[in-house]
Amino acid sequence: MAGGPETNGGRGGSPGRRGLRRRTATPPGRLRLLSIIVTVGLLVLWIAALATVRARQQALHSLRTDSGASFIAAQSLHADLSAADAAAARAFLAGGVEPPDQRAAYQRAIADASERIVDLARAAGPREPLTVLTEQLPVYTGEVERARANNRLGLVVGGAYLREASSLMQGTILPAADGLAAAAADRIDHDYRQASRVYHPVVVAVAGLATLAVLIVLQVRLFRRTNRILNPALVAATLLAALALGWTLAAFGVQRARLLDSRDDGYVPMTMTAQARALALRAWGDESLSLISRGNGAGLDADADAVSARLGYDAQGRPTGTGLLPATAALPGSDRAARGALAPTWQSYQASAVRVRALVAEVGGFQQAVALAQGGGTDAFRRFDTASTVVFDAGRGRFEQRLTAADDGLDPLPLAVTASLLFAAALALAGIQLRINDYR
Repeated sequence: MAGGPETNGGRGGSPGRRGLRRRTATPPGRLRLLSIIVTVGLLVLWIAALATVRARQQALHSLRTDSGASFIAAQSLHADLSAADAAAARAFLAGGVEPPDQRAAYQRAIADASERIVDLARAAGPREPLTVLTEQLPVYTGEVERARANNRLGLVVGGAYLREASSLMQGTILPAADGLAAAAADRIDHDYRQASRVYHPVVVAVAGLATLAVLIVLQVRLFRRTNRILNPALVAATLLAALALGWTLAAFGVQRARLLDSRDDGYVPMTMTAQARALALRAWGDESLSLISRGNGAGLDADADAVSARLGYDAQGRPTGTGLLPATAALPGSDRAARGALAPTWQSYQASAVRVRALVAEVGGFQQAVALAQGGGTDAFRRFDTASTVVFDAGRGRFEQRLTAADDGLDPLPLAVTASLLFAAALALAGIQLRINDYR
């Protein structure tokens, strides 16, 4: 019949299937099939472990050398530029003969800012803000030098040049630096997510548990068929596979804990402290420019009040209960006391600033106001600036140290997992082969 061969072929299956059934019809054949399954399972576990470890290491490397370093450089750049602007205004306030320390502070801040720009240009990040910085910073320094030259000659136009320079800094240059910091912060968030993906341990756990299940089922099967005699090689292979799985999952847990610690005890307080310092420098610069304006600085005074409100204090220096400094002080962490000490130092400076404004409003009090701003006011602000710099540097140190610790915990994994699973595969094959030899 025409359908006979087809029917017989359907019943018998293809030659490949018939051959597979013949090879697995005997106990040795079934054991060889199980050895292949075990080897594949160990290989899948090895691939899953190494792929997820590699993904986390790449994200950590980016955090340490790219996004994290760029963010720190951008925050430091903003602080340097703000410090330069405030120092230029404070030095101008002294008159034709600038205090050498204030002039040196301005030059140092500009030099540091220029170095930061070069560093950021080498890193991955948006190009447009860098273009703005490289084009506009020389314009700013040129305006400052024109202001200084006119100030030495006693010409009031020097104040106009300085206000123009400060407007360029506040309206164009600092927003460009903020753009770099925001872009780096976005990359940091992405790298944090990549370095702590929830599915990484899930993938490893599924692959590992499936492999262990096959090994255990195989041993139970052999245990029942060999008069309750355990296969030492298979037991050792199972223990090595369990060791590789447990070590990988434990390392992921430790790495994630250190990663979160780097964020909560390093990155977050460092960021908030940098923002507080930048705002404080702006308020300090506003005070100088307002004095230089000689009674025409209402807009600058209003800006200083707005900055104080963002920091958490009203125009008279009274705490409002909300703001950046109270929020920074409330963060948990090892340097909470140091962050809490920023508020009193800021209040000390703001009390001086309030007194300066009161003297300006008094008849004949302008020179006293300038003297107070140049003396006690500058000293008070420098105490705040120094304290905030110390807190920022401490946060940066913890951020970098925790990231290094998180990365170090993963370093031994590739070699350890490879060695463990390689030995496990060899032992499993040897143990199964011993059982196959019993049938010869």
